[in-house]
Amino acid sequence: MRTLLILLLQAFLFTSVVLSQVPTDNRPLDGFTAERAAAERRWEDQFRAVPSPASAREHLRRLTLEPHVAGTKEDYATAVYVRDQLRSYGLNAEIREYQVWMNYPNAPTVLELLTTNGSRTATHHQILETREAVVPGDPTSSNPKITPLFNGYSASGDVTAPVVYANYGLPNDYEDLQKAGVDVKGKIVIVRYGNSFRGVKAKVAQDHGAVGCIIYSDPADDGYMQGDVYPKGPWRPVASGQRGSVQYLFDYPGDPLTPGRPAIEGVPRLKPEEATDLTRIPVQPIAYDVARQIIAPLKGPVRPRGFQGGLPFAYHAGGTDDVKVRIKTDMDYKQRPIWDVITRIDGTDLKDRWVVLGNHRDAWVFGAVDPNSGTSAMLEVGRGLGQLLKSGWQPRRSIVLCSWDAEEYGLIGSTEWAEEFANELKQKAVAYLNLDAAVSGPHFGAQSVPSLWKLLRAVTKDVKDPKSGKSVYEQWQERTNELRTEEERHTQGEARIGPLGSGSDYTPFLQHLGVASTDMSFGGDYGVYHSAYDSFYWMDHFGDPGFQYHVAAAQIWGTLALRLADADGLSFDYTDYANEIRSFFREDTRLAGWRNLANAFDEKPMNAAIDDFAREAERIEKARQDAIKSGDRAKLARINDALMNAERQFIDERGLRGRAWYKHQIYAPGIYTGYAAQPLTDFRQALDDRNGPNAKEGLDRILEALKRATDTLKNGH
Repeated sequence: MRTLLILLLQAFLFTSVVLSQVPTDNRPLDGFTAERAAAERRWEDQFRAVPSPASAREHLRRLTLEPHVAGTKEDYATAVYVRDQLRSYGLNAEIREYQVWMNYPNAPTVLELLTTNGSRTATHHQILETREAVVPGDPTSSNPKITPLFNGYSASGDVTAPVVYANYGLPNDYEDLQKAGVDVKGKIVIVRYGNSFRGVKAKVAQDHGAVGCIIYSDPADDGYMQGDVYPKGPWRPVASGQRGSVQYLFDYPGDPLTPGRPAIEGVPRLKPEEATDLTRIPVQPIAYDVARQIIAPLKGPVRPRGFQGGLPFAYHAGGTDDVKVRIKTDMDYKQRPIWDVITRIDGTDLKDRWVVLGNHRDAWVFGAVDPNSGTSAMLEVGRGLGQLLKSGWQPRRSIVLCSWDAEEYGLIGSTEWAEEFANELKQKAVAYLNLDAAVSGPHFGAQSVPSLWKLLRAVTKDVKDPKSGKSVYEQWQERTNELRTEEERHTQGEARIGPLGSGSDYTPFLQHLGVASTDMSFGGDYGVYHSAYDSFYWMDHFGDPGFQYHVAAAQIWGTLALRLADADGLSFDYTDYANEIRSFFREDTRLAGWRNLANAFDEKPMNAAIDDFAREAERIEKARQDAIKSGDRAKLARINDALMNAERQFIDERGLRGRAWYKHQIYAPGIYTGYAAQPLTDFRQALDDRNGPNAKEGLDRILEALKRATDTLKNGH
């Protein structure tokens, strides 16, 4: 009996070992015939074996040796490095130049605090610091090429005025100040970063009559109230400020003088004073040790509810004559060159269908996280694709790798390229896959149009999380569930994918041209955004010490590209899109009810249109699956084109109300939301404005777009 048990146990163990070694290449793969799925999985496995921590680390070290603000010779050197690396992998990479309107500071901003101590005749003058401090241990923080703190697209000016603390500098903050009896007209406002894009803060300040705007990072938001500060920890130290553009990105991105057109020779240009996306007041970023010196002596009312930050005293609104500030900004505006690097791998039978990947390369200083963790991942993707090509692989659809310049000033490199090749992209682009600040920690997150949710989740199930050994998807799903309420945990199980707003290079592709887009990153405790401390040292010690997440980012990004490039039937699922639009509309109709606007529009046609869209989405999905099983190439071609072009139908060439450059009727940034999406944009904005006629018009346009998309899906099967 004992012998029999031993034999049975040995047989069981042998069977277990054999089963564990059975190749997984025969697993089904959405979008691929059974015959092609096995080959695709082998190519993907081969690709994912190429990116390495050592190689990613060396790329990042090289890319962060010098500050490389857009348009500088150091920036050009990074373009050459990226081009030459990609060429060394056997890829066809070229530099493409644009001439765009940009500013650098002629000299550090003069920032002077003027205070009186009860006597109107005795004024104390104090010059405030506009440079970041050197951090012991971080060798690059003393680099003499680090620019002083400044804002891209700030106006030049020399103004002296009383100071008002305006919290986050958004419309509701000014309403609270007005209720407290504080007027900002003719004043300089000091506002803290957060809750919206900094260009919104500049615009709202200007609209309320402020003559200048100071923006600082409050320790409550990304400093010591979040944890240990750099170099002990990853959070913002006291002498660190946040650079950044104050272009009115919500109006239009790209070169301010060529909206809707590429910034190339022969294209007419606006005069700078005609550009509607530029502020007319001086704007200056500062560190929170400097902000403390301005805010601490402020008098006037104690701050309204929600205004208190993390500095150790009660914030007051100010606005009195005993605390003034002088801002003198001197900006050198010129037409300057920027350099995109464009790499193309031609497809075989579907060469005129493009899968576009993009990451920007320029940085305010060193940009280890933002953006060069993404550039490092891009180079590893390029290395992996180069190895596949040498092994005999060729994509069915073309793959285009794009290293953008001048994103930090206003998505300029991507916007100019998208505007130059707009007609081709409308005809050929299958999807745009964005990576920006790819790695600042271990937590995966993504934003995407809903049609690509299924694909994103599928790919992350095939990539291993470096720390846990689980799949990236499992870790992502677990973290999503941790952040959910108890009720949500019982009703939703999938990892959460957010909507696309703005603030990165997917904007021209999705919101101007209607190309389905994704964005993703591995995030973490990251308090050195747009500072001199976003450095190789910070990444090596805090962001990704082993550079394993750089590898994971490259593996996910490249696998997404391979699936889209090689699929028989594209993995686009518009049923998710229909459900998301339905969810947005329900939320907005509830808001309309609360604001007594429910009678301004008829919700029945919209609900019927969503139902029609959902039905066609189900039908084309069934047709796609059937065509994949049968291998019907002609039918798959029609279905794929319909899936690609359905997103285009959300584009309305008239553009959004007052913002003609933005054309997507479902996704766009709000006027005041900044980076965040404001879905069903014009409709929602009208509800926020409590404007019934505009709400009806906005909804009518969304309805038209939804019907166009429905017809496109219907005609594809």
